[in-house]
Amino acid sequence: MVGMAGGVESGRSGWAAPGIRPALAQMAETSSDTYTARDVPIAATAGSPAAARERAIAAGKVEALRVVLERIADPAQATRLPQVAGDQVLPMVDTYSLAGERTTDTTYKARLTVRFDGPAVRRLLEGHGIGHAVEASRPVLVVPVYQAGPGGAPVLWEDTNPWLAAWRRPGGGAVLMPVEVPMGDLRDVTTLSPDQALTPDGAALATLLDRYGRDTVLLAHAVRTGPDTLDVALHYGSPRAMARTGSQTIRRRADEDDAAFLGRAAADVVRRLETDWRDANLVHAGAEHRVTALVTLGGFSDWMAIRQGLERTPLVRHVTLQAMTRTMAQLTLSVQGDATRVGEALTTQGLSLTVQGGYWLIGRTGAAGPTPGAAGRGVTAPESAPESAPESATSAMGGGSAGGHGGGAPAPSPGGFARGAADGSAMGAAGRSAWPSDAEAWPPVRP
Repeated sequence: MVGMAGGVESGRSGWAAPGIRPALAQMAETSSDTYTARDVPIAATAGSPAAARERAIAAGKVEALRVVLERIADPAQATRLPQVAGDQVLPMVDTYSLAGERTTDTTYKARLTVRFDGPAVRRLLEGHGIGHAVEASRPVLVVPVYQAGPGGAPVLWEDTNPWLAAWRRPGGGAVLMPVEVPMGDLRDVTTLSPDQALTPDGAALATLLDRYGRDTVLLAHAVRTGPDTLDVALHYGSPRAMARTGSQTIRRRADEDDAAFLGRAAADVVRRLETDWRDANLVHAGAEHRVTALVTLGGFSDWMAIRQGLERTPLVRHVTLQAMTRTMAQLTLSVQGDATRVGEALTTQGLSLTVQGGYWLIGRTGAAGPTPGAAGRGVTAPESAPESAPESATSAMGGGSAGGHGGGAPAPSPGGFARGAADGSAMGAAGRSAWPSDAEAWPPVRP
């Protein structure tokens, strides 16, 4: 998980910024689901019901761990997953619960749900050199647009949309990429029309996302190209930057009715999303390294969006604010992966990344003006000092340094920023805060 440093060190601050608690609770819930195996069927036979129950639960915990490991581990390393005995599993169990218990004089059957300790599971995989996804994505809001034929009128919220109904039916449920379907009530109907969804209309999508407290949307556009075929095009991202992520043709099986066919198609999309998320966010033991990143800021909203995007990217393990002006920030990032892999992961958070002159340039995708991360714009790190003096991490973030004061004035870096000490400590340059008071803490969002 990411630790954020810069005035307030991870795990030591109170909750200064408004609206942080609900978001953190949501992140914690998503993270716990990542390491939870639900409704694992268990059964055992023994000389007594109590002995059968004990035996079934012990074997079930081992099976539950296998479910979690296969969910988060690199599929290419599946054959190397550790075989863990029951006494080794027990210390990794946070809690467990039972449902549907049935006993006889010699047998016990039930469904077992186990929540494992995330750090312990990660240490197990790292100890065996196996790459893994650290946590799940934040929930994604799905907008399922349907056309009955290539020339048919698109429908979205109507009762005649079988694609919407398919997404609403309970299924296997994605864990690494959880999805949420809007209610489709009058407010949704007046917020986003089918044509606005297909355009896409950024303002309308932003309003819909704000209602449900989400920041990413999946537009799943399904076109019935024949009685037994469905073409599905996927667009994923934020209202500022929607990208076509792929398309596929799904064919009906001989034993499927229309509802089952569309339900399987929706489940296929969810599995693809989950696989893509895991593959883009795999971390490997010993691969962490540090880079310097420059971020162009158009205002406080840019700062908050970029900060949150970094926090939500598992490949970004730690962030230290080194210096800040009203228009730019310099960060030290501890990352797992090269610029290509980290850039792909940042794309899902509405951020872009390019490398110029040894610096990582990060910006909001689709932001107005010269955003460092915008590929192909020829933007380089500035060669002269910004108009306003750089703020220190201490002054801009309202706290002491994360790694100790470097002492003295550090040598200037490109762009007029004062660089931090080698240990990543915050700068001590004087200057007044460039941001409102609710920026004065970076509470951790991941353990």
